[in-house]
Amino acid sequence: MNRHMRMPFTQQVDVYAKIFIAQLEKKKLWFLCLVSILYLIVTGLLAWEKLLWNDELFTLYISRLSTLDDVWSALMTGAEQLPPFFYVITRTSFALFGLNNISIRLPEVLGFWVMSLCLFRFVSVRSSALYGYVAMLFPLVTGAYSYAYEARPYALVLGFSGLALVCWQSAADRRRRKFSLICLTLSLAAAVSNHYYAVFVFLPLALGELVRSFSLRRVDTPIWGAFGVAVTPLLLFLPLIERARNYSLAFWAQTDWMAITKFYYFLLAPALLPLMVIPVLLVLDPATHGQHQRSRSAAPLHEMVAAFGFITIPVVAFILAKLVTGAFTDRYALPAVIGFSIFIAFAAYKLLDGRAIMAAALLLSLCGGFMMMAVKSFQETVAARMRQAETNKFLQSERESGLPIVVSDPHTFIMLAHYGSQDVASRVLYLADPAASLRYLGHNSVEKGMLDLQKPWFHLPIEEYGPFVASRPRFFVYGSPGHFLNWLMTDLATSRRRIELRGKNKDSLLFLVSPSHRSEGDALYGTVEASPLDGGKTDARPGRVQRR
Repeated sequence: MNRHMRMPFTQQVDVYAKIFIAQLEKKKLWFLCLVSILYLIVTGLLAWEKLLWNDELFTLYISRLSTLDDVWSALMTGAEQLPPFFYVITRTSFALFGLNNISIRLPEVLGFWVMSLCLFRFVSVRSSALYGYVAMLFPLVTGAYSYAYEARPYALVLGFSGLALVCWQSAADRRRRKFSLICLTLSLAAAVSNHYYAVFVFLPLALGELVRSFSLRRVDTPIWGAFGVAVTPLLLFLPLIERARNYSLAFWAQTDWMAITKFYYFLLAPALLPLMVIPVLLVLDPATHGQHQRSRSAAPLHEMVAAFGFITIPVVAFILAKLVTGAFTDRYALPAVIGFSIFIAFAAYKLLDGRAIMAAALLLSLCGGFMMMAVKSFQETVAARMRQAETNKFLQSERESGLPIVVSDPHTFIMLAHYGSQDVASRVLYLADPAASLRYLGHNSVEKGMLDLQKPWFHLPIEEYGPFVASRPRFFVYGSPGHFLNWLMTDLATSRRRIELRGKNKDSLLFLVSPSHRSEGDALYGTVEASPLDGGKTDARPGRVQRR
């Protein structure tokens, strides 16, 4: 101890960093348990506190159907473009743990955790435990982490993709060969049985195996056979896929040329701050590099090609969406995080091996980044609960309690129908019109789904727009004029009706719609700032009306 105390401060820190890294390697199972417990507690808390949102309520309602035959029939509408195995998993969780926020999200919490463990395994066998932890922690500081506690199949796809990657590595190394091949087949089959876009996970593994085949100068037939068998579940789902294609013709998540850039920004932007520790340390004290050691051989070429293949999944998914499916959104390409995690870990291994201070600082920075992201997510969860309560209180305060409340966008509607108090939930309804949605928004898949799936299968109060408006002289309309699925307010603005602003709740407005007593062309409307009911600047005072 005295000898260490006589060292310069930088050398002291370097010694303690080396001791820390040695302990990581020596007691890696204990550290794995520690990181896992931290992840499960934090993510479990977020899963418990977060309100179910629109897509998760789809999961809830479909999973609660009486039988699996009902689940299949609901999926045959094409309005929910997921395979049935996802709902089998969710129903199993309900059967084991009851119906609550944890049970509906538990499969995803575990799926993301399994992916992280697989990344640790994949990287650590080619480097060391330290860089296995880097790969394990990196997804927790990316945009992908928010899907770890969302009741949709994306984290399950990540978990099965991680298992497939490790099994492929093990089969290629001929470690427990038969078992690895069986697990590889089952993992890939489970991935595509949870989401059709998981078929893209075959791409990086096939690329890696192709490079390996060239390197060996022979084809590893059992591995290619595992790939072929694993895709067979899609044959069983062909009727569902065909019905889902009908919705892709005018799908809400339409492709644009900036989608790829937006995806990579969404995924990687949160991780920039934790990764900045390395250049900061280099600037502050270049001497922290210590004596650079000779690294063991890193991952073989075919594994790095596979990792690169994962990174390119968003590009391939976008091209397919542009040419075939017409549908692309960020969550469809989440397995890209697997490739980035591997590249970051091996890059750190090459650059920092022997630089104990910087390697330890990177690991601690990732842990700190995860905790910061968790705190931010919890704050957003609490704020969302407060907004929902405020919305309910706002609608309760309206004096004319006998009138129905038409919600102008489907996301707000399904949340109010599920979480609203009895007096509010009993009054809210949604007016669906696929033709109007296509006219104003350029797509109608959501509107068709409201009529084909949510009304008959979820038993939600949904009516057709035209007949309702013709039969109801007075009703309220509530929602945000700027919501990307709101076509209703724009259409009402063209009707011969009096539209009066009755109140404002954050960026959402409450209008009273009633018959106009003026001639055609003299319809009145409530005026609000930047409302789509008016093309310019308007007055936001409730009850104030003006001629068009």
